[in-house]
Amino acid sequence: MCGCNKNVVDLQQYKIYTIMAEYKAKLSSGVTYKDGYRIQWAIATQEELAHAYEVMGFTDLVEKIEKTNTIKEDGENNKKKSGKSKKKESNDKE
Repeated sequence: MCGCNKNVVDLQQYKIYTIMAEYKAKLSSGVTYKDGYRIQWAIATQEELAHAYEVMGFTDLVEKIEKTNTIKEDGENNKKKSGKSKKKESNDKE
C-alpha cells in the first residue's frame, strides 16, 4: 500500500560495483535528495555511493575509481620480468 517495495535495493548488484571500482564522494557534507532517495555525503557507504553514481546518475557528485587498471599494470610488470629471465636462459644455453 505504501509503495515501499519500489525502494528495495539489490545489494548483490552493489557488491559487484564495489568490487570493480571504488567510489569517492566529491562533497564532504550535506544531504542530497532525488526521487525519494536520500544520501548523506559525510557518512555514505561504498554501496550508497555506487547506487548514487550507477543508478541515480550523480556522476558530478561521485567519483568512480576503477580497480581493474591496477590488475592490468601488475600483469604487464610480470610479463616484463619473465621476458628478461627467458633471455638469460637462452644466453646461458649458448
